This record gives sequence, C-alpha cells and structure tokens, in this order.
Amino acid sequence: MKKMLSIIILLALPSVSLNAFSQNDKVLICHKGKEVSVAAAAVDTHINQHGDTRGECPEVDPEPEFRTTVVMMRCEGIADNSVLIVSASSSQGLGVVAGLDCAITLSRLLNTGHSIRSITSGSAEGDDGSLHFYTDYLLLGKEPVRE
Repeated sequence: MKKMLSIIILLALPSVSLNAFSQNDKVLICHKGKEVSVAAAAVDTHINQHGDTRGECPEVDPEPEFRTTVVMMRCEGIADNSVLIVSASSSQGLGVVAGLDCAITLSRLLNTGHSIRSITSGSAEGDDGSLHFYTDYLLLGKEPVRE
C-alpha cells in the first residue's frame, strides 16, 4: 500500500509543480492593442519583433468623427479692382457669405484642409447691361464633428 501511495504521489507531483510554475511564469503584455499573458521567456521576442509593450494596453481615444463640408461660391471683380464673393452656399458654420474678399476666403478654406474640386469662369450680362466676369469655386473638406 505504501508503495502504491508513493507511486501516486510521484506521478501527481510533477503535474502540480509544472502547473504552478507555468502560472507564475506568465507576463502581461500589450500585443497589437490586446492584453495577453505570455511566457516570461517570450517577452523579449514580442517586444523586439512585434513592438509589444509590458503591462496593460493604454486606453486609446476613439477616432474623431468627421463630416464632409462643401463650399460653392461665385467671385466677381468690382469697380475698385477687388474680387468679392457675390453669392455663396456652404455647410453650416463655415462663414462663407457674400461680400467677403474672395482671395482671403479661399486662402482660409485651403489652410483648413479644403481642396478645390472645380473652378469655372465665364461672363454674364448684368441687369444694367454691363458685362460681369465671374469665377465659380467648388471646395470640399472635412471637419471634426463637435458635440
């Protein structure tokens, strides 16, 4: 009986000690944005080859939501050689309205990430019979959605 008990203990002992060892041999790392436990011996490989980091993954702010913005405006030269916006339509909050300097407004829009998608020019006869030269602009952009 003693012999049988000794055999059972010897058979059970390695599995207990291996399980205990393997639980203590794990290290928490951040792997591709997910927290995983890996063997301590594998940590350096994960860090060097995958760019992983030790410990918990940092909280990541969600990507900001964007909305597409559209600006359509017609610019015309006036008597004092200024070029003003004579008509405009734009997404809310962009502040593109008739009467503004065309070049300054275009510059502001381009500096805030808008791109010119179309430019057309032409001439039209005014109510007084005079000829008016105009340039139409279509610009597209993106802006973060504000809550």
